[in-house]
Amino acid sequence: MRRSISSIALGMSVAVLLSGPSLAGSKRSSCYEQAIIPAAYQVQHHKVLVRPAHKRVVKKPAVYGYQKRRVQIEPERISYQRTAPVYGYQSRKVMVQPPSFGWEYRIQKGRKILCKVKHPAIYSTVKEKVLVQRGGKVAVRHPAVYGYVKEKVVIEPATSYVVHEPAVYKRVAQTVKVREAQVVWQPIRVRSGCH
Repeated sequence: MRRSISSIALGMSVAVLLSGPSLAGSKRSSCYEQAIIPAAYQVQHHKVLVRPAHKRVVKKPAVYGYQKRRVQIEPERISYQRTAPVYGYQSRKVMVQPPSFGWEYRIQKGRKILCKVKHPAIYSTVKEKVLVQRGGKVAVRHPAVYGYVKEKVVIEPATSYVVHEPAVYKRVAQTVKVREAQVVWQPIRVRSGCH
């Protein structure tokens, strides 16, 4: 575009300069003066890449928590205890003295007589210690003992995912010269002609 505008302007300038003398010699004269056409500028907008598109990996750490778990502290067991023998008492009638005979004096009808008399056996009650239950071993069951422990568990495992970041652009304004400054001859009108 620059070349086409410059070429046209230059062609016009040359045409004016070449036609000047021939026109000056004719009856009808034309007058021209130099004029400067300033350079022309234009603001252009460009799309500039600030950051290219890229991928990034986002890591999400695992989420942990705590939970109670029932555990056996002591297993079930059986122990043996010794038991002492059990004794009791029972009464028993025993003969202290067996039956016997003896002589006794008696008075009958005013007379003193000697009689043979039978004496019964004499008994007495005695207490004896007897074994009621023998000693031995008795099994004692001890149930298992349980408790609770706090343990760390994974609620949500660690993950990772890819994030696609798009490219970032911005618009930049730039002033660009679209035409150079030019010197041209422009026709002018004068009342008395050009001398």
